[in-house]
Amino acid sequence: MLAFTTREEVDRSSAESRDGLRLLSRADGLAESGVRIRQMDDVDLGRILELRSVVRWAADPNAFELLRGMRDARWAVAEAPDGSLAGMVGAVPLGRTGILCHLAVHDAYRNMGLGYTLSSWAVLYLRSRGAEAVRLYSTPQAQGLYLSLGFRPAVPRTVYRLDEVPRGLRSRDEADGHRVETLSFGDLPELYGVDLWSYGGDRSALIFATVRLHPGGGLIAKDSSGRIKGYLIRSSSARGTRLGPFAASTPSVARLLLACAMDRGDGSPVEVTVSGQPESPAHNLLLEYGFDGRKDRLRMELGEAGGSPVGLEQYGTTPYLAT
Repeated sequence: MLAFTTREEVDRSSAESRDGLRLLSRADGLAESGVRIRQMDDVDLGRILELRSVVRWAADPNAFELLRGMRDARWAVAEAPDGSLAGMVGAVPLGRTGILCHLAVHDAYRNMGLGYTLSSWAVLYLRSRGAEAVRLYSTPQAQGLYLSLGFRPAVPRTVYRLDEVPRGLRSRDEADGHRVETLSFGDLPELYGVDLWSYGGDRSALIFATVRLHPGGGLIAKDSSGRIKGYLIRSSSARGTRLGPFAASTPSVARLLLACAMDRGDGSPVEVTVSGQPESPAHNLLLEYGFDGRKDRLRMELGEAGGSPVGLEQYGTTPYLAT
């Protein structure tokens, strides 16, 4: 019997859903399977690693650990009768924007409506936390599932990589009246506000966690009055250096930040993930520096977050899959 820990909240949220979603109603064969959906707890972590291995999860496991630590983030697991995990999903509220992430379903439990039900759980939780828009990145295989939930295609995502980083890209940290400095904790309040206006969601906790894990990895560009006009955060992984979030007021500021980031690196390969149409300035900038791009996932959205973000142009997302 399929069970939820908070059935009354699910029923109430479903009735109030302005998107008219038929949430939690497509569990074809799932009820007979004995799978139980519940909130994840710490004892599930070992089994989550096993599930990720079985489904050949390609995302950086550090992303899961960081997102799991976000305030108000919730995770659901689908527990099979034998105690193993049949699936999982994450829901991370970021103010008016919510992130649905890390959806995984065991091969033995596909085509039963489990992916639909887990996704519905995440959407309802994010709605309950005030999210006006829910955002995710989908593989081509999963797009049909999200379309059935009411999500719409937004923009493609491209992963750019530079394996051989040239040295001596810049001779100074200043250009066009802007100066690049190492991000300090005193800059964070202003940075949080600038990022909120530019991204459309509150990523302050993600930014703080990244800066804390990678001290000295943040760069900011300030104008002559001392206001932040661009920012870039570097983080290290087994694949090399990842850049993001990365935003700038003009292409020249973005170019200055990128050159400084690569010049201050250790020469390891650099990755930047861009969410946007091919004509966006980010693509031209990275191609100018010799990056090779590959098409990745498609960003899909449900609902509206109160208009388009304003402020700086986004040149790179965070390394955390859905943001």
